[in-house]
Amino acid sequence: MQRSHWWLATPAAAVISALAPSAAAADTYTVFSCKGPTGTPNAAAGWAALPATAEGMTVNSCQTSGPLTALLASATPSGSASAGWTFSAPADTRIVRFAAGRRTTGIAPATSQSRDVSYVLETESANLELCDVSVQSSCSSNLTDPINKQGVDGGLVRFRVLCTNAGLTCSRSLRADFDAMQVGLADTLAPVVSGSSVLDTGDTSGTLAVGFSASDRGGGVYRAVVRLDGQTLAAQPLGGSDCADANPADGDPYQFVTPVPCPPSAGPTVVRVNAASLPPGPHGVEVAVEDAAGNSTAVLGAVPFPRVNAEVVPGGPGGAQQLLNARLRMRFARNHKTRLTTRFGPRLVVRGVLRTRSGRGVKGARIDVYHVLRNGKRLVKTGLKTRARGRLTIILPNNLDTRRILFAYRALRPGPITSRQTLRLTVKRHGRVYFRRGSR
Repeated sequence: MQRSHWWLATPAAAVISALAPSAAAADTYTVFSCKGPTGTPNAAAGWAALPATAEGMTVNSCQTSGPLTALLASATPSGSASAGWTFSAPADTRIVRFAAGRRTTGIAPATSQSRDVSYVLETESANLELCDVSVQSSCSSNLTDPINKQGVDGGLVRFRVLCTNAGLTCSRSLRADFDAMQVGLADTLAPVVSGSSVLDTGDTSGTLAVGFSASDRGGGVYRAVVRLDGQTLAAQPLGGSDCADANPADGDPYQFVTPVPCPPSAGPTVVRVNAASLPPGPHGVEVAVEDAAGNSTAVLGAVPFPRVNAEVVPGGPGGAQQLLNARLRMRFARNHKTRLTTRFGPRLVVRGVLRTRSGRGVKGARIDVYHVLRNGKRLVKTGLKTRARGRLTIILPNNLDTRRILFAYRALRPGPITSRQTLRLTVKRHGRVYFRRGSR
């Protein structure tokens, strides 16, 4: 099925309205703590030790490739002994998943006399994993396999070891070690964009430039994304070193080593798209800003870039493709030729037409005009556009000297010249070919 490029005839008003921000659905991001995704040492980002009793102990060995440890150090701790670690969800986020490497020491086949120490992994309202060292416990031996809990809903996640024999001594020590923690955080708020504007359409410079500022609650302002025909083309970071994908190799860009990895605001900033870096067009270009969770807000809606150089796209077979094959024909009105010899002074008129190979006139196409002097210097004249049926007229100044006049049509702007016509003007003054002083 032939693809329909609706943006080939997008009016200017539609381009301006496309700057109005619009938000996409929320997503999640992952925070790695105590060994990163590649197994390298990593800080215990976001984790804090719970207050421990005299018989309890917490140890942080993450920076030296070790775990976070919660320990009942004594074999006979008091009945109120405890130790543990907790991760609290940042403001405007919620914990939705948790994975880690988890090992326990001290859970052994229970007897009726050893029901007094416990290990627990929990949120503020639910147990994710519980081991009571007792004959009723489902934990009959130490836990060594990694843990992966999906569908969590909590403002915090924590693990603890504790003595449950209130007021009395407990029968054994107990230890829990966690490393390679991955906390999934839901962030429901999309970035807010302000001050968005097109700073350069790229028609002359070849580079589309879009400016904006953005703010975000939750994970922070992450990056600006450029999409080409709906597919991601490039991403421009908007934060510091923490606001970067912790594992670029796995295809998930929303992974970090800090609970709030990105800044709450960014900008004013500028995103540039160079037409020379794009495959042959035309294309639809979009610019959006994302937060750390992948929530996206439009900065610039889909606009043509490079854009088709016409107000009216020819109909018939080929449609807009005919513009790539349109041909420009220019002549001096006096003799209907591309060469003219005249005396100095009179005004001259040049007429022309831009038509497709099927004979359809192209209306509203911008034509570039270059006056090439004898010394090779080029003078650029702008503002010339084709009228109905592809016609155009230009009245030359009455003080011109001998020169070449180049008319250039670009089917895409910015883009290469696809059709050109050169007129050669010879001006005589006092019977001699006239060149203005300094043009030699």
